[in-house]
Amino acid sequence: MISFMKIQIISVGKMSAELATLAKHYQKMIGWEVRSVELVHSKKLKDEQIKQYEAKLIKEKLTKNAHIVALDLSGKHLTSHEFSKLFSSQMMRGGDIDFIIGGAFGLDESIISEASARLCLSKMTFPHQIAKLILLEQIYRAQTILNGHPYHK
Repeated sequence: MISFMKIQIISVGKMSAELATLAKHYQKMIGWEVRSVELVHSKKLKDEQIKQYEAKLIKEKLTKNAHIVALDLSGKHLTSHEFSKLFSSQMMRGGDIDFIIGGAFGLDESIISEASARLCLSKMTFPHQIAKLILLEQIYRAQTILNGHPYHK
């Protein structure tokens, strides 16, 4: 099993207890170390200031020298096999991966432009909680693909 990569998922907003239980289930199944960072935005800010404030919080949590993947509607659509190649190529380069999930207003342009890659999970918009679950399932699926496990058929 390939297990020496660290993955960090930075998301704006806190998961409900029910969905957090399911997220932990996937995190346990994934052989790589997966760290989840949930940021809380200020409700005192005006709408146009929220993305900038969230960007500041996100930048403070990024892993040094990590491959940064921003989840964004303008990102690339990948199959599960293509997504698994992101992990195999990152393992060959060495280093960790940080995935970033924005809040209700999306990600600030400064985050998108600094990202190594942009990924779109779907043409549909999901709440950050659901996006995080889909991402965790796809990370698990990618690992099973790389390990030749029959989970992905």
